[in-house]
Amino acid sequence: MLKSARAYILAQEKLVRFLHEHEKRPSKVRNIVLSLACALPQPFTAEQLQRACEAERISVGTVYNSLNTFVDAQIFRATERQRGKAATEYELITGSSNRLQIVCKKCGRVTDITDKAITTLVQDRKYSNFNMQHFSLFIYGECRICRKKKIKTKA
Repeated sequence: MLKSARAYILAQEKLVRFLHEHEKRPSKVRNIVLSLACALPQPFTAEQLQRACEAERISVGTVYNSLNTFVDAQIFRATERQRGKAATEYELITGSSNRLQIVCKKCGRVTDITDKAITTLVQDRKYSNFNMQHFSLFIYGECRICRKKKIKTKA
């Protein structure tokens, strides 16, 4: 089975449970949007999903409403990114929904990292009147490639 097809099936099961728990009706159009979103390269923007939905004649409002539902259902995560201009990017949540990433402010390269000490620290933290579900941590700086370019231009 293709990775995107498997992702879609798991996402659809999660969506069905969410809609049932929140007493919302299933929608054929929402399922089409979900299928197209799962097939896009991750992460993607709402505009990229809208372009993918054009052939199906799905309205901009339906795309945004569907994305909000997918985020509420914890199928996708929404992240504000600064890659030249501010934009919200969406990414399918697979496995653990906790996220650690390093982001180069020069070129915009984003790399997932694993740091058990940070993950444990955040997961073990208790906040009054708040029940944490998942977390994202972005560490901003300059990647090795951009640092090397800077050193070469100085020489």
